[in-house]
Amino acid sequence: MVRRDLARDGEVSAELVEALRYVIGFARLTVVRAADGTDVTVADELAPHRWKVLEALRPHLSKDARDDTLWGAVRELPELVRATREQRQALLAHGTLDRDSLEAEITTRQLVVTCGGGGGAGYGYAGAFTLLHRRGLQPELLSGTSIGSLMCLFRARRRIFDGAPMVAAARRLSWNKVFRVLEADSRYGIPATLRLYLRAAIGSLLRDPDGEALTFSNTEIPLLIVATGITVDALKHDLDFYEHFMDDAVRPGMILRRSRLARMTRLVSVLRELIDQPEALREVVFGADPLTMDADILDAAGFSSAVPGVIHYDIYRDDQRMKLLLDQLYGKYGITRLTEGGVVNNVPAQPAYAEAMRGRLGRRNPFVLAMDCFAPSPRSPAWLPIQQIVRPNVKANVPYAHHWFTLKRTLSPLNLVPPVEQMFGAMRWTMEELEPSIPFIQAMCGGFRVLRDRPLTL
Repeated sequence: MVRRDLARDGEVSAELVEALRYVIGFARLTVVRAADGTDVTVADELAPHRWKVLEALRPHLSKDARDDTLWGAVRELPELVRATREQRQALLAHGTLDRDSLEAEITTRQLVVTCGGGGGAGYGYAGAFTLLHRRGLQPELLSGTSIGSLMCLFRARRRIFDGAPMVAAARRLSWNKVFRVLEADSRYGIPATLRLYLRAAIGSLLRDPDGEALTFSNTEIPLLIVATGITVDALKHDLDFYEHFMDDAVRPGMILRRSRLARMTRLVSVLRELIDQPEALREVVFGADPLTMDADILDAAGFSSAVPGVIHYDIYRDDQRMKLLLDQLYGKYGITRLTEGGVVNNVPAQPAYAEAMRGRLGRRNPFVLAMDCFAPSPRSPAWLPIQQIVRPNVKANVPYAHHWFTLKRTLSPLNLVPPVEQMFGAMRWTMEELEPSIPFIQAMCGGFRVLRDRPLTL
Protein backbone atom coordinates (compact mmCIF):
# COMPACT_ATOMS: atom_id res chain seq x y z
CA MET A 1 0.00 0.00 0.00
CA VAL A 2 2.79 2.40 0.91
CA ARG A 3 4.72 1.55 -2.24
CA ARG A 4 1.67 2.35 -4.36
CA ASP A 5 1.15 5.63 -2.54
CA LEU A 6 4.76 6.65 -3.14
CA ALA A 7 4.55 5.69 -6.81
CA ARG A 8 1.47 7.94 -7.23
CA ASP A 9 2.38 10.72 -4.83
CA GLY A 10 -0.60 12.91 -4.00
CA GLU A 11 -3.20 10.90 -5.92
CA VAL A 12 -4.91 9.93 -2.65
CA SER A 13 -5.05 12.38 0.25
CA ALA A 14 -2.78 11.86 3.24
CA GLU A 15 -5.86 11.49 5.48
CA LEU A 16 -7.14 8.52 3.47
CA VAL A 17 -3.70 6.91 3.24
CA GLU A 18 -3.28 7.17 7.00
CA ALA A 19 -6.76 5.75 7.56
CA LEU A 20 -5.89 2.76 5.37
CA ARG A 21 -2.64 2.24 7.23
CA TYR A 22 -4.45 2.41 10.55
CA VAL A 23 -7.08 -0.11 9.47
CA ILE A 24 -4.38 -2.54 8.32
CA GLY A 25 -2.18 -1.94 11.37
CA PHE A 26 -5.06 -2.50 13.77
CA ALA A 27 -6.06 -5.73 12.06
CA ARG A 28 -2.48 -7.04 12.34
CA LEU A 29 -2.34 -6.71 16.14
CA THR A 30 -1.40 -9.83 18.08
CA VAL A 31 0.11 -8.74 21.41
CA VAL A 32 0.25 -5.20 22.81
CA ARG A 33 2.38 -4.11 25.73
CA ALA A 34 0.35 -1.92 28.07
CA ALA A 35 1.67 1.09 29.98
CA ASP A 36 2.18 -1.02 33.12
CA GLY A 37 4.49 -3.40 31.22
CA THR A 38 2.08 -6.30 30.88
CA ASP A 39 1.56 -7.97 27.50
CA VAL A 40 -2.07 -8.12 26.41
CA THR A 41 -2.95 -10.78 23.82
CA VAL A 42 -5.56 -9.58 21.32
CA ALA A 43 -5.00 -11.95 18.38
CA ASP A 44 -7.95 -14.28 19.08
CA GLU A 45 -10.39 -11.47 19.79
CA LEU A 46 -9.49 -9.69 16.56
CA ALA A 47 -9.47 -12.82 14.37
CA PRO A 48 -12.95 -12.26 12.81
CA HIS A 49 -12.17 -8.58 12.23
CA ARG A 50 -8.78 -9.45 10.73
CA TRP A 51 -10.46 -11.82 8.28
CA LYS A 52 -12.96 -9.11 7.32
CA VAL A 53 -10.22 -6.57 6.58
CA LEU A 54 -8.17 -9.10 4.67
CA GLU A 55 -11.05 -10.18 2.46
CA ALA A 56 -12.05 -6.58 1.76
CA LEU A 57 -8.56 -5.32 0.81
CA ARG A 58 -6.96 -8.38 -0.77
CA PRO A 59 -8.59 -7.83 -4.22
CA HIS A 60 -7.29 -4.26 -4.30
CA LEU A 61 -3.83 -4.51 -2.73
CA SER A 62 -2.51 -7.93 -3.72
CA LYS A 63 0.28 -8.12 -6.28
CA ASP A 64 -2.06 -9.46 -8.96
CA ALA A 65 -4.75 -6.79 -8.44
CA ARG A 66 -6.05 -5.37 -11.71
CA ASP A 67 -5.82 -1.77 -10.52
CA ASP A 68 -2.44 -0.54 -9.26
CA THR A 69 -3.93 2.55 -7.58
CA LEU A 70 -5.33 2.84 -4.05
CA TRP A 71 -8.84 3.85 -5.10
CA GLY A 72 -10.27 0.35 -4.87
CA ALA A 73 -9.05 0.09 -1.28
CA VAL A 74 -10.33 3.60 -0.51
CA ARG A 75 -13.83 2.62 -1.57
CA GLU A 76 -13.78 -0.06 1.14
CA LEU A 77 -12.76 2.45 3.81
CA PRO A 78 -16.14 3.63 5.20
CA GLU A 79 -17.18 0.18 6.35
CA LEU A 80 -13.69 -0.83 7.46
CA VAL A 81 -13.24 2.37 9.45
CA ARG A 82 -16.60 1.84 11.17
CA ALA A 83 -15.69 -1.75 12.06
CA THR A 84 -12.21 -0.74 13.24
CA ARG A 85 -13.55 1.96 15.55
CA GLU A 86 -16.04 -0.50 16.97
CA GLN A 87 -13.36 -3.12 17.62
CA ARG A 88 -11.03 -0.54 19.12
CA GLN A 89 -13.72 0.55 21.57
CA ALA A 90 -14.37 -3.08 22.52
CA LEU A 91 -10.69 -3.72 23.22
CA LEU A 92 -10.33 -0.65 25.40
CA ALA A 93 -13.54 -1.45 27.28
CA HIS A 94 -11.84 -4.46 28.89
CA GLY A 95 -9.69 -2.06 30.90
CA THR A 96 -6.49 -4.10 30.50
CA LEU A 97 -5.13 -1.97 27.66
CA ASP A 98 -4.63 1.79 27.60
CA ARG A 99 -5.33 3.92 24.53
CA ASP A 100 -1.80 5.38 24.19
CA SER A 101 -0.12 1.96 24.12
CA LEU A 102 -2.61 0.67 21.58
CA GLU A 103 -2.15 3.64 19.25
CA ALA A 104 1.65 3.55 19.53
CA GLU A 105 1.67 -0.13 18.60
CA ILE A 106 -0.33 0.58 15.45
CA THR A 107 1.18 3.82 14.19
CA THR A 108 4.93 3.46 14.80
CA ARG A 109 7.32 0.85 13.47
CA GLN A 110 10.79 -0.04 14.70
CA LEU A 111 13.61 -0.31 12.19
CA VAL A 112 15.41 -3.65 12.33
CA VAL A 113 18.51 -4.06 10.15
CA THR A 114 19.94 -7.41 9.08
CA CYS A 115 23.36 -7.79 7.40
CA GLY A 116 24.27 -11.01 5.63
CA GLY A 117 27.59 -12.78 5.20
CA GLY A 118 29.89 -12.65 2.20
CA GLY A 119 33.48 -11.90 3.18
CA GLY A 120 34.95 -8.69 1.77
CA ALA A 121 31.74 -8.03 -0.17
CA GLY A 122 30.14 -6.87 3.09
CA TYR A 123 32.23 -3.77 3.72
CA GLY A 124 29.54 -1.76 1.93
CA TYR A 125 27.25 -2.22 4.95
CA ALA A 126 29.15 0.60 6.65
CA GLY A 127 27.86 2.88 3.90
CA ALA A 128 24.30 1.70 4.51
CA PHE A 129 24.55 2.57 8.21
CA THR A 130 25.95 5.98 7.31
CA LEU A 131 23.12 6.71 4.88
CA LEU A 132 20.41 5.54 7.30
CA HIS A 133 21.84 7.90 9.91
CA ARG A 134 21.92 10.84 7.51
CA ARG A 135 18.28 10.25 6.63
CA GLY A 136 17.20 10.15 10.28
CA LEU A 137 16.57 6.39 10.42
CA GLN A 138 17.51 4.86 13.78
CA PRO A 139 17.94 1.07 14.01
CA GLU A 140 16.32 -0.46 17.08
CA LEU A 141 17.72 -3.97 16.56
CA LEU A 142 20.60 -5.36 14.50
CA SER A 143 21.34 -8.90 13.34
CA GLY A 144 24.22 -10.23 11.30
CA THR A 145 26.15 -13.20 10.02
CA SER A 146 29.90 -13.33 9.34
CA ILE A 147 31.08 -10.00 7.86
CA GLY A 148 27.57 -8.68 8.51
CA SER A 149 28.01 -9.36 12.21
CA LEU A 150 31.35 -7.55 12.23
CA MET A 151 29.81 -4.47 10.63
CA CYS A 152 26.91 -4.59 13.09
CA LEU A 153 29.28 -4.61 16.06
CA PHE A 154 30.31 -1.04 15.43
CA ARG A 155 26.75 0.22 14.89
CA ALA A 156 25.42 -1.57 17.97
CA ARG A 157 27.97 -0.18 20.41
CA ARG A 158 26.35 3.28 20.57
CA ARG A 159 22.81 4.36 19.84
CA ILE A 160 24.03 7.70 18.48
CA PHE A 161 25.79 6.99 15.21
CA ASP A 162 29.57 7.43 15.23
CA GLY A 163 31.45 6.38 12.13
CA ALA A 164 34.86 7.13 13.64
CA PRO A 165 35.39 3.65 15.18
CA MET A 166 34.69 2.02 11.81
CA VAL A 167 37.27 4.27 10.17
CA ALA A 168 39.73 3.61 12.98
CA ALA A 169 39.20 -0.13 12.60
CA ALA A 170 39.75 0.08 8.85
CA ARG A 171 43.03 1.91 9.37
CA ARG A 172 44.21 -0.68 11.88
CA LEU A 173 43.43 -3.69 9.76
CA SER A 174 46.31 -5.53 8.19
CA TRP A 175 46.66 -9.09 7.05
CA ASN A 176 49.34 -9.88 9.63
CA LYS A 177 47.24 -8.46 12.48
CA VAL A 178 44.00 -10.21 11.55
CA PHE A 179 45.28 -13.56 10.27
CA ARG A 180 48.12 -15.84 11.29
CA VAL A 181 49.28 -19.16 9.91
CA LEU A 182 50.52 -21.11 12.92
CA GLU A 183 49.82 -24.11 15.07
CA ALA A 184 47.29 -23.39 17.82
CA ASP A 185 45.02 -25.40 20.06
CA SER A 186 41.42 -25.80 18.94
CA ARG A 187 38.79 -26.05 21.64
CA TYR A 188 35.63 -24.37 20.38
CA GLY A 189 36.13 -23.79 16.63
CA ILE A 190 36.91 -26.03 13.67
CA PRO A 191 40.66 -25.94 12.95
CA ALA A 192 41.73 -24.25 9.72
CA THR A 193 44.78 -22.95 7.93
CA LEU A 194 44.22 -19.31 8.93
CA ARG A 195 43.74 -18.24 12.54
CA LEU A 196 41.54 -15.19 13.00
CA TYR A 197 42.77 -12.74 15.65
CA LEU A 198 40.10 -10.06 15.84
CA ARG A 199 40.93 -8.92 19.36
CA ALA A 200 44.47 -7.92 18.45
CA ALA A 201 43.21 -5.76 15.60
CA ILE A 202 40.01 -4.12 16.85
CA GLY A 203 39.37 -5.33 20.39
CA SER A 204 40.26 -1.98 21.99
CA LEU A 205 37.51 -0.27 19.94
CA LEU A 206 34.75 -2.49 21.34
CA ARG A 207 34.81 -1.78 25.06
CA ASP A 208 32.32 -0.31 27.49
CA PRO A 209 32.97 2.90 29.48
CA ASP A 210 34.71 0.83 32.19
CA GLY A 211 37.14 -0.63 29.67
CA GLU A 212 35.57 -4.07 29.69
CA ALA A 213 34.86 -5.97 26.48
CA LEU A 214 31.36 -5.32 25.14
CA THR A 215 28.83 -8.10 25.67
CA PHE A 216 25.35 -8.57 24.27
CA SER A 217 23.87 -7.22 27.48
CA ASN A 218 25.55 -3.81 27.23
CA THR A 219 25.41 -2.76 23.60
CA GLU A 220 23.19 0.31 23.30
CA ILE A 221 21.36 -1.21 20.32
CA PRO A 222 20.26 -4.86 20.78
CA LEU A 223 22.42 -7.14 18.66
CA LEU A 224 22.01 -10.70 17.34
CA ILE A 225 24.82 -12.74 15.78
CA VAL A 226 24.25 -16.10 14.10
CA ALA A 227 26.79 -18.91 14.28
CA THR A 228 26.48 -22.56 13.29
CA GLY A 229 26.70 -25.22 15.98
CA ILE A 230 28.23 -28.49 14.77
CA THR A 231 27.46 -31.87 16.34
CA VAL A 232 29.95 -34.71 16.27
CA ASP A 233 28.06 -36.37 13.41
CA ALA A 234 28.53 -33.34 11.12
CA LEU A 235 32.32 -33.65 10.82
CA LYS A 236 33.18 -36.24 8.16
CA HIS A 237 36.95 -35.88 8.60
CA ASP A 238 39.36 -35.74 11.49
CA LEU A 239 40.37 -32.28 12.75
CA ASP A 240 43.81 -32.48 11.10
CA PHE A 241 42.10 -32.54 7.69
CA TYR A 242 40.43 -29.17 8.33
CA GLU A 243 43.52 -27.66 9.95
CA HIS A 244 45.64 -28.16 6.85
CA PHE A 245 42.87 -27.94 4.27
CA MET A 246 44.19 -24.74 2.64
CA ASP A 247 47.87 -24.83 3.60
CA ASP A 248 49.05 -24.81 -0.01
CA ALA A 249 46.60 -22.13 -1.13
CA VAL A 250 47.35 -19.26 1.25
CA ARG A 251 50.00 -16.59 1.32
CA PRO A 252 50.05 -13.27 3.21
CA GLY A 253 47.27 -11.05 1.94
CA MET A 254 45.50 -13.61 -0.19
CA ILE A 255 43.47 -16.80 -0.06
CA LEU A 256 43.34 -19.24 -3.00
CA ARG A 257 46.57 -17.88 -4.47
CA ARG A 258 46.65 -20.43 -7.28
CA SER A 259 44.28 -22.82 -8.97
CA ARG A 260 41.31 -20.87 -7.62
CA LEU A 261 38.70 -23.04 -9.30
CA ALA A 262 40.15 -26.24 -7.86
CA ARG A 263 40.34 -24.74 -4.37
CA MET A 264 36.79 -23.44 -4.66
CA THR A 265 35.61 -26.90 -5.62
CA ARG A 266 37.23 -28.35 -2.51
CA LEU A 267 35.67 -25.68 -0.29
CA VAL A 268 32.27 -26.33 -1.84
CA SER A 269 32.61 -30.02 -1.07
CA VAL A 270 33.29 -29.32 2.62
CA LEU A 271 30.36 -26.90 2.90
CA ARG A 272 28.06 -29.33 1.12
CA GLU A 273 29.02 -32.10 3.54
CA LEU A 274 27.75 -29.89 6.34
CA ILE A 275 24.64 -28.60 4.57
CA ASP A 276 23.60 -32.11 3.57
CA GLN A 277 23.19 -33.02 7.25
CA PRO A 278 20.76 -30.41 8.59
CA GLU A 279 19.96 -32.59 11.58
CA ALA A 280 23.60 -32.29 12.66
CA LEU A 281 23.57 -28.47 12.56
CA ARG A 282 22.23 -26.00 15.11
CA GLU A 283 21.44 -22.34 14.57
CA VAL A 284 22.96 -20.52 17.55
CA VAL A 285 21.74 -16.93 17.87
CA PHE A 286 23.97 -15.01 20.24
CA GLY A 287 21.99 -12.20 21.84
CA ALA A 288 18.66 -14.03 21.60
CA ASP A 289 19.37 -17.03 23.82
CA PRO A 290 19.50 -15.72 27.44
CA LEU A 291 22.57 -17.87 28.06
CA THR A 292 24.53 -15.77 25.55
CA MET A 293 23.72 -12.29 26.88
CA ASP A 294 27.03 -12.09 28.76
CA ALA A 295 29.04 -13.39 25.81
CA ASP A 296 31.71 -11.18 24.28
CA ILE A 297 30.30 -9.78 21.03
CA LEU A 298 33.72 -9.96 19.36
CA ASP A 299 33.98 -13.69 20.10
CA ALA A 300 30.50 -14.30 18.66
CA ALA A 301 31.41 -12.42 15.48
CA GLY A 302 34.65 -14.39 15.24
CA PHE A 303 32.86 -17.73 15.36
CA SER A 304 30.25 -16.45 12.89
CA SER A 305 33.06 -15.54 10.45
CA ALA A 306 35.05 -18.78 10.71
CA VAL A 307 34.81 -20.58 7.35
CA PRO A 308 35.33 -24.36 7.80
CA GLY A 309 38.80 -25.38 6.67
CA VAL A 310 39.77 -21.81 5.77
CA ILE A 311 39.44 -19.56 8.85
CA HIS A 312 39.64 -20.74 12.45
CA TYR A 313 38.44 -18.73 15.44
CA ASP A 314 38.83 -19.76 19.04
CA ILE A 315 39.27 -18.45 22.59
CA TYR A 316 43.05 -18.28 22.78
CA ARG A 317 43.22 -15.99 25.81
CA ASP A 318 42.81 -16.94 29.45
CA ASP A 319 39.15 -16.00 29.89
CA GLN A 320 37.47 -18.46 32.23
CA ARG A 321 34.15 -16.57 32.19
CA MET A 322 33.80 -16.85 28.40
CA LYS A 323 35.01 -20.45 28.34
CA LEU A 324 32.50 -21.46 31.01
CA LEU A 325 29.72 -19.74 29.06
CA LEU A 326 30.67 -21.62 25.89
CA ASP A 327 30.90 -24.93 27.73
CA GLN A 328 27.35 -24.40 28.99
CA LEU A 329 26.18 -23.35 25.51
CA TYR A 330 27.72 -26.44 23.92
CA GLY A 331 26.00 -28.65 26.46
CA LYS A 332 22.63 -26.98 25.88
CA TYR A 333 22.76 -27.35 22.08
CA GLY A 334 24.57 -30.69 22.01
CA ILE A 335 27.36 -29.32 19.82
CA THR A 336 31.09 -29.81 19.72
CA ARG A 337 32.18 -26.82 17.57
CA LEU A 338 31.04 -23.40 16.35
CA THR A 339 31.62 -22.19 12.81
CA GLU A 340 30.49 -19.84 10.02
CA GLY A 341 26.91 -18.65 10.54
CA GLY A 342 26.16 -18.70 6.83
CA VAL A 343 26.01 -22.49 6.89
CA VAL A 344 22.60 -22.27 8.61
CA ASN A 345 21.50 -18.66 8.01
CA ASN A 346 23.40 -16.24 5.81
CA VAL A 347 20.91 -13.33 6.02
CA PRO A 348 19.28 -13.68 9.46
CA ALA A 349 16.05 -11.73 9.03
CA GLN A 350 13.92 -14.43 10.66
CA PRO A 351 15.78 -14.44 14.02
CA ALA A 352 15.56 -10.64 14.13
CA TYR A 353 11.83 -10.66 13.35
CA ALA A 354 11.25 -13.39 15.94
CA GLU A 355 13.12 -11.45 18.61
CA ALA A 356 11.05 -8.35 17.94
CA MET A 357 7.82 -10.36 18.07
CA ARG A 358 8.89 -11.84 21.39
CA GLY A 359 8.72 -8.32 22.77
CA ARG A 360 12.44 -7.49 22.97
CA LEU A 361 11.76 -3.94 21.76
CA GLY A 362 8.59 -3.38 23.77
CA ARG A 363 6.35 -3.06 20.74
CA ARG A 364 5.84 -5.77 18.13
CA ASN A 365 5.62 -3.81 14.91
CA PRO A 366 9.08 -4.15 13.32
CA PHE A 367 10.14 -3.06 9.86
CA VAL A 368 12.93 -5.42 8.79
CA LEU A 369 15.50 -4.15 6.29
CA ALA A 370 17.55 -7.16 5.12
CA MET A 371 20.79 -6.54 3.22
CA ASP A 372 22.48 -9.26 1.17
CA CYS A 373 26.02 -8.80 -0.17
CA PHE A 374 26.43 -12.37 -1.47
CA ALA A 375 23.54 -12.84 -3.89
CA PRO A 376 24.32 -14.68 -7.16
CA SER A 377 25.50 -12.30 -9.87
CA PRO A 378 26.58 -12.82 -13.49
CA ARG A 379 29.54 -10.54 -12.72
CA SER A 380 31.02 -13.11 -10.31
CA PRO A 381 30.27 -16.61 -11.64
CA ALA A 382 33.18 -18.14 -9.69
CA TRP A 383 31.19 -17.74 -6.46
CA LEU A 384 28.01 -19.30 -7.80
CA PRO A 385 28.62 -22.80 -6.33
CA ILE A 386 28.93 -21.43 -2.78
CA GLN A 387 26.08 -18.97 -3.30
CA GLN A 388 23.85 -21.81 -4.44
CA ILE A 389 24.64 -23.73 -1.26
CA VAL A 390 23.46 -20.92 1.01
CA ARG A 391 20.53 -19.73 -1.15
CA PRO A 392 17.95 -22.08 0.41
CA ASN A 393 18.57 -20.71 3.90
CA VAL A 394 18.62 -17.17 2.53
CA LYS A 395 15.29 -17.64 0.74
CA ALA A 396 13.76 -18.95 3.97
CA ASN A 397 14.37 -15.50 5.45
CA VAL A 398 12.74 -13.49 2.65
CA PRO A 399 9.18 -13.65 4.10
CA TYR A 400 10.43 -12.03 7.31
CA ALA A 401 11.92 -8.97 5.61
CA HIS A 402 9.81 -5.97 4.64
CA HIS A 403 12.49 -4.67 2.28
CA TRP A 404 15.19 -6.86 0.75
CA PHE A 405 18.22 -4.92 -0.47
CA THR A 406 20.89 -6.65 -2.56
CA LEU A 407 24.29 -5.01 -2.84
CA LYS A 408 25.19 -5.14 -6.51
CA ARG A 409 28.61 -3.52 -6.60
CA THR A 410 30.93 -4.92 -3.95
CA LEU A 411 34.52 -5.76 -3.20
CA SER A 412 35.59 -9.34 -3.82
CA PRO A 413 34.60 -11.76 -1.07
CA LEU A 414 38.31 -12.68 -0.94
CA ASN A 415 39.28 -9.08 -0.17
CA LEU A 416 39.07 -9.68 3.58
CA VAL A 417 41.45 -6.89 4.65
CA PRO A 418 41.02 -4.13 2.06
CA PRO A 419 42.94 -0.84 2.04
CA VAL A 420 40.99 2.04 3.56
CA GLU A 421 40.44 3.65 0.17
CA GLN A 422 38.78 0.50 -1.15
CA MET A 423 36.52 0.26 1.90
CA PHE A 424 35.43 3.87 1.41
CA GLY A 425 34.72 3.07 -2.23
CA ALA A 426 32.54 0.11 -1.25
CA MET A 427 30.67 2.37 1.19
CA ARG A 428 29.96 4.90 -1.56
CA TRP A 429 28.65 2.19 -3.91
CA THR A 430 26.21 0.94 -1.29
CA MET A 431 25.02 4.43 -0.39
CA GLU A 432 24.29 5.16 -4.04
CA GLU A 433 22.41 1.88 -4.48
CA LEU A 434 20.39 2.20 -1.26
CA GLU A 435 19.40 5.84 -1.78
CA PRO A 436 16.33 5.08 -3.99
CA SER A 437 14.93 2.87 -1.21
CA ILE A 438 15.17 5.54 1.47
CA PRO A 439 11.79 7.25 0.83
CA PHE A 440 10.02 3.90 1.27
CA ILE A 441 11.91 3.07 4.48
CA GLN A 442 11.21 6.56 5.83
CA ALA A 443 7.52 6.26 5.02
CA MET A 444 7.29 2.88 6.75
CA CYS A 445 9.21 3.90 9.86
CA GLY A 446 8.12 7.53 10.13
CA GLY A 447 4.78 6.89 11.85
CA PHE A 448 1.34 8.27 11.03
CA ARG A 449 -1.66 9.76 12.80
CA VAL A 450 -4.22 7.72 14.68
CA LEU A 451 -7.68 7.12 13.25
CA ARG A 452 -9.85 10.06 14.22
CA ASP A 453 -13.44 9.83 15.38
CA ARG A 454 -14.73 12.37 12.88
CA PRO A 455 -16.03 11.24 9.44
CA LEU A 456 -13.53 10.73 6.61
CA THR A 457 -13.60 12.97 3.55
CA LEU A 458 -13.67 10.71 0.52
